[in-house]
Amino acid sequence: MRLAHRRPGLLPGLALVALAWLAFLPAVWSSFVSDDLLLVHNLRHAHGLWWAFGRNDAGEAGAAGHFYRPFWTLWNLGLFRLFGASAVAFHLGNLLLYAAIVLEVWVLAARLADPRRAWIAAAVFAVYPRHGESVAWVSGNTDLTAVAVGLGALLCATARWPLAGRVLGAAALTAVATLCKEIAFVLPALALLLLWRRGTRRNELLIPAAMLAVEAGTFAARWIELGGYGGYSGYPWTPFRAVGAAGSYVIAALTPPSVETFRYPAVLVVPPLIVAVAAWRAWRRPERLVLVGLIWFAISIAPLLNLAVDLNNANGERLMLLASVGLALALAGLLPPAGGVPWVVVGAIALGAALSVYGSFDWIHAGRISRRVVRQAEQLAPPGGELILLGAPENYRTAHVFTGGDLSEALSDRNAGFTTAICTHVVVRGQRPGAVRFAPNGSAYRGTATWDAPFDFPALRPASALTGDCSYSRPPGGRRIGLGLLVDAMPRPSRSPSALVYYDGRDLRPCC
Repeated sequence: MRLAHRRPGLLPGLALVALAWLAFLPAVWSSFVSDDLLLVHNLRHAHGLWWAFGRNDAGEAGAAGHFYRPFWTLWNLGLFRLFGASAVAFHLGNLLLYAAIVLEVWVLAARLADPRRAWIAAAVFAVYPRHGESVAWVSGNTDLTAVAVGLGALLCATARWPLAGRVLGAAALTAVATLCKEIAFVLPALALLLLWRRGTRRNELLIPAAMLAVEAGTFAARWIELGGYGGYSGYPWTPFRAVGAAGSYVIAALTPPSVETFRYPAVLVVPPLIVAVAAWRAWRRPERLVLVGLIWFAISIAPLLNLAVDLNNANGERLMLLASVGLALALAGLLPPAGGVPWVVVGAIALGAALSVYGSFDWIHAGRISRRVVRQAEQLAPPGGELILLGAPENYRTAHVFTGGDLSEALSDRNAGFTTAICTHVVVRGQRPGAVRFAPNGSAYRGTATWDAPFDFPALRPASALTGDCSYSRPPGGRRIGLGLLVDAMPRPSRSPSALVYYDGRDLRPCC
């Protein structure tokens, strides 16, 4: 079956761009949070075009591990050189990338289905609430850059060009995409899938072969610069983790990010219902495109099965951006080939847009929490000493506040004369003073919380210390998967003088 090549119209394309921007527009007024602060710090100290190619994504040189993303760094460096440390400019850059991705999804879908179904699939993709972490968070543009360039490579691979042009275009864009983010290493498999969908000619196998060859080169560069494979530490590959992570992606794909899934387990009935309706529709009118979309989804999450999506606060949903293209293609296959836009689809687009707009406001509140806590930390910290945060806000609902085991990223450009350490994280749902309290409990400090600000715990691995200066454990009682109302914190300051504080649901408070 030959892939169709229909020229998309201007007005439908503008409508898709408008939907994409509307869904996440409130985030433009949010500030830098979490990893953004380290990114801006590194951009201030960047010098020369080749600076990005000799460091990891955290700005560290000398085989420091982590990730190798020089073209992502260059995108952000370009924004910084043009607009300075303007959060608005970076957010608008995200919206620009996202609009480009939505249009690419539309063009790709139009090569696999009729124009009507292709547009509907792209419209649903544009307002998909699970894109919030990628679009509304500045640091989420790792996925935006990689997917924008990666889809360009796949469009080259399936274009009606001479074979040499398709090979060169797909290979060049694949190299750039893999140097934006590692998820692009699945591009040869996706290209092969699309070529299979239309019936591959033998000489066309040169396209995924060329893409794989350039990936070998970018992987070698990554290995040399990082001193090894790189990646997150503390997330080993195990069968249990892989099954749990795969389940988290499937559940996340079919549930709203604003609902704490394991606090409100009734929401788990939604995925089986959607799967049942989709299976019934596919059984009544079999369509190969549905299978293509589902295989795309599986290929895209396969390298991520050591990292689960947090179904309580949406942390990690950015990893689903490329996989969600497969969901859009599957949706196009499920839609009837004739008629207008079904009312259920209109409702889905409206609901998706509402949830995306609602979630975008979380990032505004997260920025306000971050600034307030940093200011209070500076006021409460002992000069030249260490400030131990028994509990600190990790998220405001679906938006990041602080990640990691200290506030070093937030304090990196503030000339702070003290160090910090975080014992445990809090997921803030409602900013209410007194929602969290700590008190001495033998050699530890017992934290109690309400569901306005529960403590965050790993779901697929044992709790481990966030830093060497403090550890934590989970007592029995008041728990859900990934969340709890009790925690024991065991601070071990490495610097004196030291002071203990905790986040009470709104502000930092001195402890005990």
